[in-house]
Amino acid sequence: MKRLSLKDIKGWKTEKKSTAVLYILVTLTVLVFGAFFFIGFDTPYEEDPTFNAPMLTDAVLIFIYLLIILASALAVIAIVRGIKTRDRSADVINNIPATRIMFCTFGLLVACMAITLLLGSSEPVMVNGIKYIDTFWLKATDMFINTMIILLVIAICGVAFGLSGYNRKIKLKKK
Repeated sequence: MKRLSLKDIKGWKTEKKSTAVLYILVTLTVLVFGAFFFIGFDTPYEEDPTFNAPMLTDAVLIFIYLLIILASALAVIAIVRGIKTRDRSADVINNIPATRIMFCTFGLLVACMAITLLLGSSEPVMVNGIKYIDTFWLKATDMFINTMIILLVIAICGVAFGLSGYNRKIKLKKK
């Protein structure tokens, strides 16, 4: 059996690399969550036996944190690399202002997050019978949930508008 080297992997096409990464991530996820559910999942919590205290909760949390850190780092690297290698000729592609759309989307995301953070609720909530009162995390949770809902509604409206053909009808009337 031939051993894979970094040189071999560099020669792969992008699709083959992304497929390999997908398979690796899916395999790791299945292994971590499978171990979580099948190894000591029904362990009772010492202070209150009515709750479960799965043995591998820390492993799942560490796995999730690592995935979030890795995804965030790759997103930042991709953004920086995209800005450095950006060609000004790509500002408008097929009469579509791609750069303006990109900056408007980013601005909408930042504005949405700022507004929903300021307007988010800091009302205490009950978690496992205990009041959770950390104002920042309550507002941050509201921010992420409300931003996701707002952006999802805007995306659905954008798709519906694009599929409606209304924009093309307006341009035809102008001619």
